[in-house]
Amino acid sequence: MKLSIKSIALATMMTVSTVSVSTGLGLLGKISAASAQTNYAQINRQLQFQPQICAKPSIIANWKGIIVAAGDDAATYLEISIPSGKAPQQGTWKFPGESEPLDQGKAIASVQGNTVTLELWSNNSGSLKKISTLQGNFQDCGSKISGKLLNTKTNFVFNLAKF
Repeated sequence: MKLSIKSIALATMMTVSTVSVSTGLGLLGKISAASAQTNYAQINRQLQFQPQICAKPSIIANWKGIIVAAGDDAATYLEISIPSGKAPQQGTWKFPGESEPLDQGKAIASVQGNTVTLELWSNNSGSLKKISTLQGNFQDCGSKISGKLLNTKTNFVFNLAKF
């Protein structure tokens, strides 16, 4: 049995014409002139979902941000540096001032899943004293941390970003 190119093309077009009822593909006049309609609304819905693939967030970085009482417009600037090392991660923090830090000390960071806990310790008169505990969650694939201060009577929140 020998098939010619014309018979293969005709068989293919006949198959397409039987499928045209369910797919929206229709034939216009000649067998060689086929037309298809595209549902752009469906394509736009499919293109709108663009998942963001992120690596596991890490606390190891230099962080800069603010601490502010909820509903207030006065903020305290905070910088934290956590270099690589053993868990819990240890680094430094400071409240930057115009020419020198207003306060500074040791930072201890721990991460469980997406939750970050930061302890700020100050070295006053040669002895370490914990001054604050911040707890928040990673945001934007680990490039930001947002949360609240745990040991205050006022509702303080903080936002940090890697720099």
